[in-house]
Amino acid sequence: MKQSIVSSFEDAFKQSIEAARAARKEYATRKTIGERFAVPRQQKKGIQTILYRPIGNSVPDKLPVLFNMHGGAWIGGDAVFMESFCQRMANEVPAFVVNVNYTKADEEPIPYAMEEVADTVKYFATHADEYGIDPEKMAVGGHSAGAHLAAGAAMMLKENGIGLACQMLVYPCTDIKEDPDKPEDLLSLIVRFFFPDGGNDHRYVSPLRAKDEELSGLSPALFVLCGPDELKPMGIAYAKRLIDRAVPVKIKEYPKALHGFLEVNRPDYPAGDARRNPEQEAYCKDCEKYLVQELRAFFAAV
Repeated sequence: MKQSIVSSFEDAFKQSIEAARAARKEYATRKTIGERFAVPRQQKKGIQTILYRPIGNSVPDKLPVLFNMHGGAWIGGDAVFMESFCQRMANEVPAFVVNVNYTKADEEPIPYAMEEVADTVKYFATHADEYGIDPEKMAVGGHSAGAHLAAGAAMMLKENGIGLACQMLVYPCTDIKEDPDKPEDLLSLIVRFFFPDGGNDHRYVSPLRAKDEELSGLSPALFVLCGPDELKPMGIAYAKRLIDRAVPVKIKEYPKALHGFLEVNRPDYPAGDARRNPEQEAYCKDCEKYLVQELRAFFAAV
């Protein structure tokens, strides 16, 4: 009986992957408020991004940069769902914002998307004058699966000698592991589908399992956590590990906010999500203000 139930969850997961693939074609045709741009790479496909600059504000000669990654369990969602967030960060920090529409895990296995994020950072760092940006003031940030990518990319960049002003980790996943007692759990399904031969314990894939020396010297981290969230314990655990390695850490918790609250309570996010309501929207607006404030502080500290 149990195996039958697990099989039904796996079938449903397969269907969600197919639905996500079909949806991507429509998302790619949507008009955006930012500028679509494919970051070129040698012998690899370009990285799809949307770029934003401050509107209506006096800005410094060289802007700091935020690289933002949306959530969606590594297979769903799209950068177009976070346009209003990115434009607000651009306007109010102010900053140049790169909204990374990373390749999903059903197309290329993790950590491919993290490599895309790291390569995107490297591209803009080497073209800083062209874009009017400050390569010394760059931050990677993401939400849920996107925060997972940001954490892994921050580690990659550190190992390549590239420092960041901060890594912004909004309700992050930091350990992709299978729960033998919950075979229907999303992370368990992710492991079975995308890591059939193992590898989910690699430091990029599961930063929480990195060795102490691999965490030392990482960029400062800014965590946003939700109270009733299954990912909260691993977010706290990762923050503690960074603190133990003398990495500067700031943590903001919203005890009553639901996972995804900063994404779903946006005008560009699809309607119909039960997490979209006045209470959660209030937390979303407060969190936006908090992130603007903290990003300014991190950039100013560089």
